[in-house]
Amino acid sequence: MNWRTLLPLALLVLAGCSTPPNEVTQVREGVLRAVTYVQASDYCDARDKTPRWLGKAPAEQGVLFQCY
Repeated sequence: MNWRTLLPLALLVLAGCSTPPNEVTQVREGVLRAVTYVQASDYCDARDKTPRWLGKAPAEQGVLFQCY
């Protein structure tokens, strides 16, 4: 294989290692980020907890919330 074949393959591998955009992630201790309010609510419901909205995530990339 030459480098022209390996380069696109390497980019696909690297792109697959990132966090999916629809995943709930922890921002800091006790604070989570989700893409939508519905996703955050479903996340807390699955844990038999209630979401507490903290506002929009930085750069408008979803919502910040806590489950309590």
